[in-house]
Amino acid sequence: MHSVLNFSSGDKGELKKILEEFPSMGTNTRYEEVRCKIGKCTVTLYSSGKLVVQGETSELVKGMILERMDLKEEMVFGIDETGRGESTGPFVIAGVLGDRNKLRGLRDSKKIKDIKKAYNTVTGNSKAIISVSLTSGEIDGARNKGLTMNEIEARIVDLMAKLLRELGENVHIRVDGSPLNVKEKGIEFLVKGDDLDPVIGAASVVAKAERDMSEDKGLRKSWNLKK
Repeated sequence: MHSVLNFSSGDKGELKKILEEFPSMGTNTRYEEVRCKIGKCTVTLYSSGKLVVQGETSELVKGMILERMDLKEEMVFGIDETGRGESTGPFVIAGVLGDRNKLRGLRDSKKIKDIKKAYNTVTGNSKAIISVSLTSGEIDGARNKGLTMNEIEARIVDLMAKLLRELGENVHIRVDGSPLNVKEKGIEFLVKGDDLDPVIGAASVVAKAERDMSEDKGLRKSWNLKK
């Protein structure tokens, strides 16, 4: 059994102090900053901020670490998508508003085996969820008008950010991936963000779960166009 938590660079200093209280096991790769033994678990902190707890009591050790960290609430609106490169079915963009501390166990949906369980974790621990699902036919319509997938996503990200702010939620907005040509200000893009920020990871889970539940299996007839 194992548990995964994600921490920002600002959190790592305090986390390392806690881990260094326990017996060191020595690091195995240049990406590992600390590797120690806590009870019957092996705990590894990576330079990316990812913390992996391996062992039968991983959930207990994870809870102890979070309690020791005494982290303050940090609300983030994370955005991710799925279905961009597929030739069939919908393109889903999801946004999750939540406290990073309550969602730290979530990451890139491609690395999660039980999406349904992870989806329930997101819905039970987030303040709001916004998702947009474009069917294969709607994608064809947009692309036949000359829009690329990046432009489609950028417009939806702008709409989500605008709606969020109209609702009075002035929070940090983070999007997985390389920068898009958005109009709204204050949007941060983070490559591999679904593995670095747990709220983006939560959005990745929502997008994957909703695409999996979709009955749209249609072929995207415009797929010979430039993506």
